[in-house]
Amino acid sequence: MATAPSAAPLRLYFVDDGGNARTTVCFASLGIDLAHADAANQRWRAFRAELNADARLEIPADSSLHSVKLVGARGRHVHRSRSTDRDTHRQHCQEVILRGLRTIAAMPGARVRAVYRETDDYGRDRPALYAGLLRQLNAELAKSGIHGVVIVDGDGTDGALRRAHRALPDEGRHIVGDPVFRPARLLDLLQGADMLAYSAYQAIAKHPSRAFMWHWFGSTFPSAHGPSAL
Repeated sequence: MATAPSAAPLRLYFVDDGGNARTTVCFASLGIDLAHADAANQRWRAFRAELNADARLEIPADSSLHSVKLVGARGRHVHRSRSTDRDTHRQHCQEVILRGLRTIAAMPGARVRAVYRETDDYGRDRPALYAGLLRQLNAELAKSGIHGVVIVDGDGTDGALRRAHRALPDEGRHIVGDPVFRPARLLDLLQGADMLAYSAYQAIAKHPSRAFMWHWFGSTFPSAHGPSAL
């Protein structure tokens, strides 16, 4: 009896942006082959269970993680000090990002990439940078001989990102369709992409108040593509 053909390989890219609207725009992507998606999600769920069980934080496993709020020890679930003092509590919240980065690094086959651009026109440079990232991802897929889908944090109203997909030439195209927009609060690996984008931006910007995390991206992902100017 003939066996059914296996599904064609597919890679999922979870993409989020970082930076600020005045000087720098940054994008980071987390690529996970569909064959490894279950394992990646299991690792993230284990990480969230650890945060829930951590008596210093007690962050519920179903609450959304957002790097800006974690760094400031703000938000619905992390605004109260559960440590001996406020500074210690803030440090514990900040280290959640590092723990998340290490979780991503342990995911089988995870592909991490970050690009940035200095800007004096955010409305122009943000979509241009995304289009550049998209071309890099398409080239990566072409080299592997597979196709990929890009999943972006958003509600679907960002037409500039959709136009970047439609501008890809048909010949040699390996990115499938338009970006898939999903709210990061509902998709764990988009929250992981947020941590990548935030830490990549801090590696570039080197704000003195964030000196503790300047090296996090580079030391956790020594083989990552970037953060590179594009």
